[in-house]
Amino acid sequence: MQQRIEELQRADRSLYNLMGMEVWAIAKTMDDIYPGFWHQFMENRQLAFKQFMQEKRQAHRSQD
Repeated sequence: MQQRIEELQRADRSLYNLMGMEVWAIAKTMDDIYPGFWHQFMENRQLAFKQFMQEKRQAHRSQD
């Protein structure tokens, strides 16, 4: 059983790494086509994360 769990964990890490490489490849290609794409993507991601955290805090406060 432990061996199977370890196999699944390795497969999960491999999938995670593969997805990361795919995202990087897409972002690199887009940045080559549209210079500044990656910078704008990261700014948008940071803004979306801040909004997400604010919504979580507001939801948590309303439950109290």
